[in-house]
Amino acid sequence: MKCLKHLLLFVLLPSLSMAQTRDQALQSIKDRQGWYAGLGLYYANQTTHWKYNQTAPSVGTPYYNAAEGFGHDLNRASLSIAVEKKSLFGKPVLRDGVFVNRYDYYGNYIGSHYDPVYNFVDFDFGADLMISPTGKAYANYLEDGVNEISSGGLSAGASAFVRMQWLFITSSQLRISAFSAALGAQFMHVHNNGGGSASSPLVKDFNYNNGWNENLTTFFLSVGILNVETKSFSILPEVRVLSAGFASTSLKPQRLVGDVKMESGPFVLAYGIKVLKKL
Repeated sequence: MKCLKHLLLFVLLPSLSMAQTRDQALQSIKDRQGWYAGLGLYYANQTTHWKYNQTAPSVGTPYYNAAEGFGHDLNRASLSIAVEKKSLFGKPVLRDGVFVNRYDYYGNYIGSHYDPVYNFVDFDFGADLMISPTGKAYANYLEDGVNEISSGGLSAGASAFVRMQWLFITSSQLRISAFSAALGAQFMHVHNNGGGSASSPLVKDFNYNNGWNENLTTFFLSVGILNVETKSFSILPEVRVLSAGFASTSLKPQRLVGDVKMESGPFVLAYGIKVLKKL
């Protein structure tokens, strides 16, 4: 954690040293407000967990006890169309400086000092429409080690969130976010084509080769990494952790008794970057 603080200060301080007037800082806050739109690119690993009851197989038939649960890994790269409303609650309050902790060579805290740099905390609202033309699915419980159960399939979804950002005004044309975090919800429909390379007899037993759909509804926490804003553009790399949600599927394996049910909620870890332009 201390190394991260030192790295952040190393990146920010050259810019923070640039001369600023209070009027320029207030104008920068004003310039930030409004609607933005743009594109994002994300890669996500999505994990779902299922179970179902099944009739007993015939003698010699490969068998996996699905009542004990089984999981899928769904890997997707997606393009997003994004919109954001900056300064959701109106003009934020400008702060004239921050206290910065100081450490000695050995990492021991030796006090703090006041840096007279302009900064503010702001809140934004955003929404994304996401589409992925390809992606693979894996079932890691297959006994022969060849786990690809789908080689492609179209996915689509949407998300909405509120983000908090702590921004430093480094010049009249540049702001850098020291920290940002967002809370939101996301829905994703994932179609798997069932054309994977797995050759286990269980592939046919689970009916993967006919293709199936999975629907994931999740809440998420997003952490922004060094968000950069100019007068007209916003660039935000982020990591999204999605969990505490619900999933459903159209999967209909052979020997199925009832429906395939969610054993536990889905989990998604996504990495991405979005570039937005002020409208």
